[in-house]
Amino acid sequence: MVQRLSPRQIVILGANFGGINLTHYLLRKTIPALSRLDASQTYHVTLISPNDHYFFKIAAPRAMINETTIPANKIFKSIPRAIWQYGSQCTFIQGKAVGLAPKERIVNIEQAAGSENRGLRYDSLFICTGTTSASPLWTLHGDHQISVDAMKDMHERLPKAKTVLIAGAGAVGVEAAGEIAAAFPEIKITLVAGGDVLEKTKPATATKMKKILSNAGVEVITNVRVNDTSEKENGANVELSDGSTRLVDMFIDARGARKVNSEFLPKPWLDQFGRVVTLDTYFRVKGPSSPSDRQTPANTYVIGDIVSGSLNTAIEVDAQIPVVASSFAVDVTTNLGQEKVATSNGWRLSWVPSPRARYLVQNEYKPMKDTILVPFGPGGGVGQVMGFQLSNFNVKQAKSERFFLEFLEPAITGSRYSKA
Repeated sequence: MVQRLSPRQIVILGANFGGINLTHYLLRKTIPALSRLDASQTYHVTLISPNDHYFFKIAAPRAMINETTIPANKIFKSIPRAIWQYGSQCTFIQGKAVGLAPKERIVNIEQAAGSENRGLRYDSLFICTGTTSASPLWTLHGDHQISVDAMKDMHERLPKAKTVLIAGAGAVGVEAAGEIAAAFPEIKITLVAGGDVLEKTKPATATKMKKILSNAGVEVITNVRVNDTSEKENGANVELSDGSTRLVDMFIDARGARKVNSEFLPKPWLDQFGRVVTLDTYFRVKGPSSPSDRQTPANTYVIGDIVSGSLNTAIEVDAQIPVVASSFAVDVTTNLGQEKVATSNGWRLSWVPSPRARYLVQNEYKPMKDTILVPFGPGGGVGQVMGFQLSNFNVKQAKSERFFLEFLEPAITGSRYSKA
């Protein structure tokens, strides 16, 4: 009879794209492989998030247009329902991380505003808390109902608007302009870019989008920032860095991350922008160099927008998940006293037979670099894969028609990951 050891406690902070996909990956692939290796060691996953719903924010630019094209129940999904399938092996806690004691391996959780903090012990910690945008249209601001209400406000106001100013000309800002232009061609749209349009893409891709914007009648202002905004009875007053002021019916803030959700982490873990610095390309947290430092991380990992140097794309996070899961697996097997040998491709376990070994081997991080799809309405847009431009038809077929909604259910249910 196998003598059971105390469950290894795995805590995952954050339950949107990175956190929910990682939870499914660990419970469907990594943990089953580890359990076959040593049946005496069990595992328990605790998923912690301030909100109890997952937000498929990729589709937000289209969902904000009206309540019928993409209803709220299509993009906001219950997290407890998503992990119910794992029974007692996985627990969801609605709360916010407010402190961390790395030496003791305790994360402090606030489960309700003003409530007494709860200390939760962990053996392995995954940080997936991401960033928060200025507008709840693009990321969750606590309870998901805040984002639902922001969408409803757009649904009510857009049909009445004659002028709209969008701050930010990255993918989200451009996509928002495209959706409004397609649904309400009579609206005068102004797109304000602090730098250039789609400045993280290849020049040819950005130039192509500028032409699309021009053909759609969108006014584009580059190298100008929004300094301040104020709501008026008849719209919004927008002050720009060039000294001019615009009075518009609606102001939409699409300037990206306003806050990195790392305030609860030790300062030595962070770069100058508040993002987490990694020890290696396998997403282990670096922290102080001295092992005796009480803030030195152990069995601590990070993925998503909160990673130092992140490009803030779903494609990037998708590639990080199997890598960080393999880092966890390698570290666990090492702690169990199993042999580990180095190879030119990283770490592998010399004693684990194939094909199960692939979940216990250190995976390499190989993201699809210079890859992005930016629809401009349902008819197409611009895109590039590994730096090579896509045609308007390719973008239409891949993203413009459905905004990747076909990937939502497999992500929230975990069915995208077959059980190992």
